[in-house]
Amino acid sequence: MAAGLVKRHGAVRTDSTHVLAAVRTLNRRELVTETLRAALEQLVLADESWLAPVIGAGWADRYGRPAYHHRLPKGKAALEEYALQVGEDGMRLLTAVHRCDAPPRLRTLPQVQVLRQVWVQQYWYDATGRLRWRDPKSTRDRLSRRKMPRRAALSPLAEGRPDPATACVPWAGLEIVSPYDPQAWYSQKLTAAGQKSWIGCRDHQTETCGEAGPNFIVQLITQAAPEQDIGVLDDIHQGLASQGFADLEHFVDAGYVTPESIDQAARAHGFTLTGPVRPDPRARDHPGFTKTDFTPDWDARTLTCPRGVTGRPWKPTLGDGHERLSVMFPRTACRACEDRVECTGNADGRGRHIILLSEPLQEIQTRVRREQNTREWQEHYAIRAGCEARVSETVHTHGLRHCRYHGIAKTHVQHILTAAGTNIIRLSGCHPPGTTPPRQPRPATRFRQLCQALTT
Repeated sequence: MAAGLVKRHGAVRTDSTHVLAAVRTLNRRELVTETLRAALEQLVLADESWLAPVIGAGWADRYGRPAYHHRLPKGKAALEEYALQVGEDGMRLLTAVHRCDAPPRLRTLPQVQVLRQVWVQQYWYDATGRLRWRDPKSTRDRLSRRKMPRRAALSPLAEGRPDPATACVPWAGLEIVSPYDPQAWYSQKLTAAGQKSWIGCRDHQTETCGEAGPNFIVQLITQAAPEQDIGVLDDIHQGLASQGFADLEHFVDAGYVTPESIDQAARAHGFTLTGPVRPDPRARDHPGFTKTDFTPDWDARTLTCPRGVTGRPWKPTLGDGHERLSVMFPRTACRACEDRVECTGNADGRGRHIILLSEPLQEIQTRVRREQNTREWQEHYAIRAGCEARVSETVHTHGLRHCRYHGIAKTHVQHILTAAGTNIIRLSGCHPPGTTPPRQPRPATRFRQLCQALTT
């Protein structure tokens, strides 16, 4: 900004890409084996004389070399028996290192701490005191469903993790998948090419756009892989505001946009967030009326359909943990309507049910859904497509896709240096208007050098 290359006003665009951690992909049996082996290797260096009497029979064969060199037993029962044997060995080591006569510095070693966390996540003790191998994570248990009435049977103490009564491994945001990088998590996302899964983190790049001259990367955020794009949007805006940006138009894709995020960006920072809001999910399956075709009366707390029928006064409800408004239309009116099947999507005579947002958010959602289908909006939004080229440049030219270090902090430094190098390269190709860039001499090949030497 001080050099005048970046203006405080204008437009910026943001996109994210997945980054692969510098770790090997391990299955759960390999994970516990390698975690215990890493702890043993660190304890040997810290205090070999203390570790020697703790080592049990068969430990040299199981933990003497990396886990991926092992050939695991065949069959489900044999695999579980092997996992429980590793679990017993790990518990023996953890018990020894936490005894009163053990040196306190040993229990603070990083790999010992990782061992303790991995054992909590992969093993549990039943009511009889027997060590058990946890089941795979349940896809039916979701934090957003915990407060729903039909989920009342779930434990209220299970905030932020799967129900402990099911003895499953934790969700991807908590589960350690490598002992050498506890901050490398598993995640997946839906792309144009299909489902993409990886272990690592996410990188969010923000660059200027729509100005004469090169576009510069002005902000970069590295976050955990399971965190969705919408979760980092406020951090991006706070960072831009602290850098002195104001009255920005921020172009993003659908992963960053909700009516709440549009409203928050305008109120908190004065930024205009431009991106497609998720379309009405009913519009794909039913070609009839969508929510944007209904007219709300915020004073009377009612909703009127395109046929002129007014529903009952709405009632407050919850949707995904947020306050919503529930509107029910009378069955008699919907049964007599000629557009009943296309509108309600059912043939059993039920009335239309619509969920509204609060007044300001609903107005934003309705407005953006209408605008994003117009040609003018799509031509204006086309500037965001440049994000794909910038991500491709940093990934394929400068190697941003692969981490060179362990941990998000060091990986973030790598991404910052990559962005700085990208900006320098872009700046080197920028020349004042009306001037001709200097012509670089073509390097001579070895054969041409030989020919030049012979002629001289």
